[in-house]
Amino acid sequence: MSIISLISFFICFLIIAYSFKKGVDFFSPAKVFGIIWSASIGLADLKLSHLQHGWDAHGWLMLGIGIVSFLIGTFTVYVIHFQLRCKSLKEIRKSFTKEIVDPTKFLKVIYFMFFVYTISYLGNYLIEGYIPIFHKNPGQARMEWGVFGIGLTIHIATPLILVIVQYLKLVKPKATLKLILIMMVIFTFITYLFLLQRFNLMFAIIAAIVFLYYSSEFLKSRNVVYAVSVIVGLMYSVQYLRGSSLALSYLFMLAKMKFNFKYAIFTEPYMYVSMNLENFTRAVGKLENFTFGYYSFNFLTSVSGIRKSLAEYLALNHFPYLNSSYNTYSMFWDFYRDFGVVGLTAIPLLLGFMVSSVYYRMKMKPTLLNLSIYSVCIFIVFMSFFVSVIGLLHFVFNFSIIIFVTMLVQTKLVKIQNLAN
Repeated sequence: MSIISLISFFICFLIIAYSFKKGVDFFSPAKVFGIIWSASIGLADLKLSHLQHGWDAHGWLMLGIGIVSFLIGTFTVYVIHFQLRCKSLKEIRKSFTKEIVDPTKFLKVIYFMFFVYTISYLGNYLIEGYIPIFHKNPGQARMEWGVFGIGLTIHIATPLILVIVQYLKLVKPKATLKLILIMMVIFTFITYLFLLQRFNLMFAIIAAIVFLYYSSEFLKSRNVVYAVSVIVGLMYSVQYLRGSSLALSYLFMLAKMKFNFKYAIFTEPYMYVSMNLENFTRAVGKLENFTFGYYSFNFLTSVSGIRKSLAEYLALNHFPYLNSSYNTYSMFWDFYRDFGVVGLTAIPLLLGFMVSSVYYRMKMKPTLLNLSIYSVCIFIVFMSFFVSVIGLLHFVFNFSIIIFVTMLVQTKLVKIQNLAN
């Protein structure tokens, strides 16, 4: 094990250990970011695959600029709020009661969202003629499945799962209604899993975990480990559903792992984390032309329907400088590819500032709207090792739905208080 891996894992351990201290907030942005990136760097520097390479000084510098810029953004907000009164975890959890939402309106919204999801699912199926999991080539089918327009609404599965969890916690419905809502969550989760897409399911799970952590005693710091296990299990399940015809040995050989085959089960999670950083540090030293916002704000071209035609016109290679089938580069790649070092510095700094600002607003004024927005922010931070989610159309769509629904179901008193502040 290299000295860099040892230091990274030690930092990760210290952050986690400190987070278990009574009264300490496990999901503060700097902690989550620190855990994710120290673990990712530690794993990547183990170099357990022959597909990995030694990072040169330029690669380390660019990666360091992105990480430090985000942390500077969070630290700036910390300094601004240093002497301001923020509520403790206990006080925040007391703020979330039945009175902050309109139960009748909330339930109607849930039924409507479930109806939209079901109709969208059936519509896409009838037009496409198949469900990806049952296709002869599921890996390819999952990328092509979905019709423009109606295909976007099927992603409403994410906010649907989240708002049902919120309703169950805040309203505490009677047994029959509670069972119906739980069955709706299970149905939505399983049917969406059949599309072989884990991104939005992870979005829903992480957002729900953050909501439960701040709104109740249900998810204390010591139970976060179990929640993370669920996320890891989801990664595994979708991977095997995608390629059930591929043996574990094939994945092991494809990844060119250095360790013994008896540990082959660790191949996918290890490569899933480490290759993002590998691809980034390899690509930043070879990039010659910038794309000036195409990737960072990809949702703008996607919603207009010109994304593919524009990419063809500009002859863009979405996955340059790869030496494997792993084609993600971490969040920082989009910023660097669009604007170079300026983008790699400015956008993470601004993102860190915004996420931390939402965090402190939620701590000072713990409303459902503020917590819902912050739960999405944590997902952005969590996925930063993998991809930049802020440019994805379906992410922007889901984020907008979550904000709209939350504002809609809050009681009039809460809305008045929000306007006053």
